[in-house]
Parts: sequence; structure tokens; C-alpha cells
Amino acid sequence: MKIIIFYFNIENISKNNYIEFMKNIIVIIIFLSSFGSVFSQDLDMYHRSMDDRLLMPELPVELTFNEFQILSRDIKLMDMAASIAFPGYISFKAKEDTAAYISIAVRSVGYIGAAFELYRFHDMGVVEFWSDEFDRNMMYATMGILISSYIFDWLYGKTELEKKQEAIRYKYRHELMRLGES
Repeated sequence: MKIIIFYFNIENISKNNYIEFMKNIIVIIIFLSSFGSVFSQDLDMYHRSMDDRLLMPELPVELTFNEFQILSRDIKLMDMAASIAFPGYISFKAKEDTAAYISIAVRSVGYIGAAFELYRFHDMGVVEFWSDEFDRNMMYATMGILISSYIFDWLYGKTELEKKQEAIRYKYRHELMRLGES
């Protein structure tokens, strides 16, 4: 099996060819990500021995609907993929509205920065754009903002959801043990 390595010399490519090349790369990435998301609903990164949605246990009388909703939520691969397209999705799912709105605001700043850099790239061309230190650093900062806001939303939302679930289980532990014995 041969390993093919593509060397992309950025100085010898015209602006139109580079734009067409980037469009093709984006189409390939979108196709591959949409193809993978078809199967993401059935994937669970955290294996369980039993599906807890099939067995309906007795619930404590004091358990509120909000607490029941929190207990029945999980962060799965499908949610992680949705969080890429919808900023704050996982934080909203964990009922952390403030963090979700912060994630939306930070991701919006990242999108504005990316739009600004794309506009500058379109005006300057490939060689001038990447040779300008300000534009290069601005692009790296924009990508860092977008990626870090996604990671923040995912990790913070997942952590807060698990903390809330543990607090609810601890609150009703005696009641749940009593219901489990009968």
C-alpha cells in the first residue's frame, strides 16, 4: 500500500485555484461529517449494561419534574455533534442557561472574526494574507476562540449535568433505597 503525501506549495497557486481548492475541501468535510452523523444516534461512548429508559423504576413522590428531566438526560455523541452547529446546546441541555448564553456570545465573536478574516483574505490574496503577521495571528486567534468555545460548552455542560444528577441522587438516596427493597 502506497502512502501518498500531498505537498501544497502556497506561493505557486493562484487566488481562484486556491478558493476552488478550499471549496472542495469544505464540501468533502461537510459530506463526511453528515455521513457520520447518520450513525451517531446509536453510538454511546459510555457503555451501559442496561438501557435505563426501558425499565421504569418507582420514583420518590417528592421528585419534581425538573429533577426527573435532569436525571433522564445524557450527553451522547449526537449531542456533541449538535453542539458544533448550535452553540450552547449542551449547556442548555444541562439547564445551565448563563453558560449557554456565554458560549453563544463567545462563538459569535469567533464567527465575526472569521468573517472579517475571510473578507480580508478575499481582498488580499493567498500570499499576502499569510505573509501578514496580523492576519495570520488573527486567524489563529479566531480558530482558537471557535474551538475553545465548543470544548468549553461540551465539558462544562457535561460536568454540570453530572453534578446535578449526583446531587439529586444524593438528595433522594434513602427514598430510592427504600423503594428498591420492596
